[in-house]
Amino acid sequence: MEAECEPLGKSQIQREPDLKTCRISIVIPTRNRLEKLRRALASIEQQTFRDYEVWLVDDGSTDGTRGFIDPGQLARTYPNIPSIHTLLNERSCGAAAARNQALARAQGELIAFLDDDDVWFPNYLQQQLMQLDGHPKAAACSARHVEFDAGGSSHRPDTLPLFEGGDPLIHLLTDSFVHTMSIFMCRRAAFDSIGMFDEKLSIVHDWDWYARLLLSGNSILTPAGPALAGHEVPGGLVERHRAWYAEEQAVLDRIFASNRQYSARQRQVRAHRALVFARIGLSRRDYVFALRRLMEAFSGAPLHSLRAVALRLLRNCRSAISREPSSHTRSPLSP
Repeated sequence: MEAECEPLGKSQIQREPDLKTCRISIVIPTRNRLEKLRRALASIEQQTFRDYEVWLVDDGSTDGTRGFIDPGQLARTYPNIPSIHTLLNERSCGAAAARNQALARAQGELIAFLDDDDVWFPNYLQQQLMQLDGHPKAAACSARHVEFDAGGSSHRPDTLPLFEGGDPLIHLLTDSFVHTMSIFMCRRAAFDSIGMFDEKLSIVHDWDWYARLLLSGNSILTPAGPALAGHEVPGGLVERHRAWYAEEQAVLDRIFASNRQYSARQRQVRAHRALVFARIGLSRRDYVFALRRLMEAFSGAPLHSLRAVALRLLRNCRSAISREPSSHTRSPLSP
């Protein structure tokens, strides 16, 4: 029943009723990732910027998370986090609904998102805040990050657009430059303006929301400076690549149907994403899926696809040649 997706309870830590509104509200949905959640919360506790609150949504966990996020337990484990609020869902409502539940209660002027399997470097909040304070007309900003795996290796992902210049929305739709919500901060006013996450989307609700933000005339500041966060790979999206692809197609259908000015770019965008999913399919050894995506790309926009493949291969070769040990960043998992 729908009522089961309403939070069953709310608790808070070290919160005084007459405290002024904080600058930043941090939103963390979690489900059955207790050990990773511990690591994520530890990275919040280490932040140099202190005027924040945390909204932690347990989305139907069954692995002991419910007991761990008891207010007293959290206060003892993370004494330097100024304020933690918890929302508890009896069953999983999905990441979009979990984030919306927190957003409906968050008091911060700015909203920062952290996935439970990612981490922030100590100056993350400070640097993101400086970006938005320095560009008051921007609605949001993203940050550079490193990708790390359970084995301890890490690298800086390529987040530059494959084709230089162009419309920010096309850049988003083709290259999906915000790889994880853990590197995204926005003004609360943006949600008041364009609405919350679409809860019918179980995977790409964030990508859909970024597109809606850009279509509304707002801007997202692109990353500058050093990496500020660590993103664990492979993520759940890669494991659910077929469902991910299907949801993306539905969002693209909606965008192009309601924004005719972008119709001329539709073939290129769809071909570009098909190539991305072909690469993911190959990495997952889903060869049938990968072959279908390659056929889709080259039949839909052959010249664009050929150019994209050539540019990607050239960029990868240049990266491999120029890469030095210093270009690898220590894994956030390292002591």
